[in-house]
Amino acid sequence: MQEPKITKPVIIIGCPRSGTSLLFRILSTSNELWSLYRESNDIWNSYYKLTGKDFKDETLEASDLDEKSRIFLLNEFHKHTINNYPIGYMIREYFLKKKPLNPLLNIITSVNLTYKNIFLNDYRIVEKTPKNCFRIPFIDKLFKNCTYIFLKRDGRANINSLIEGWKLPGKYVRGQAQDIKLNIKNYSENNGNYWKWKYVLPPGWENYTDKSLEEVCAFQWIASNKAAIQGLKNIEESRKYTISYEELSENTYETIEKVCKFINVPFSDELKKISQNPPLVNYVTKPKKDKWKKNIQMIEKTYSDIEPMMKELGYSLQ
Repeated sequence: MQEPKITKPVIIIGCPRSGTSLLFRILSTSNELWSLYRESNDIWNSYYKLTGKDFKDETLEASDLDEKSRIFLLNEFHKHTINNYPIGYMIREYFLKKKPLNPLLNIITSVNLTYKNIFLNDYRIVEKTPKNCFRIPFIDKLFKNCTYIFLKRDGRANINSLIEGWKLPGKYVRGQAQDIKLNIKNYSENNGNYWKWKYVLPPGWENYTDKSLEEVCAFQWIASNKAAIQGLKNIEESRKYTISYEELSENTYETIEKVCKFINVPFSDELKKISQNPPLVNYVTKPKKDKWKKNIQMIEKTYSDIEPMMKELGYSLQ
């Protein structure tokens, strides 16, 4: 396989439920950025199959990427990123979920790949997968000159959203380690999918299989942000940009305009339109200020654990 000409990718990182899906959906509207229009979990699962690497948690270091794996992953992103939201939506919601549609998916993929190989000298992509918080050194070796957009969110609201997602049957189930017996209070006493781990598996997750649900979600929030902050320390200032969920959701137009300027992408009519009326993306219940207070009694129990990270991110528990 040859090395595809993917240049200056935009990598969105952040804890699950921090608004990364909204930012990804908006930036994927740009004609300048090719996208999977979904998280890249299938590509990363292929990487593990290729290498035979044992999966323990989300962490991948630069040393985990050899030349064979690098070319493989670049070609996977080259093969599957497209530049058409309706087709991306159909692939995500139908083609990947229904095996009888695989032949049609193969045709779309083949035509898309042929177009790229013939007409594109180089191109940019936008990628979003929350697990990438734990893979920054690996990703920085994989993609040359990538730009990172780090999305932070008030821990109380983020943890509440994680709690609600954990409680939702059949959604957000983790790809690996699905069948480990859990004894998580307010979760494991239920049946079926409630026995499966959800969202990210940070290092040390094994110590939380018998904790309360709020402790698990607080741990995921702290670990994701800690890994992102640590991973970005070695990245030049010119390649990283931080925004908050609050400014993205409350001042979407101005925030996206600033992001576009930073990543050197035109603030096009398409981006202006979607920023003026942002879509509801990947939500359990419709967004509402102070919605987290629904689970305030649970979340208050995590305050002593989350306070240091809250301060580091610029939030207050007051």
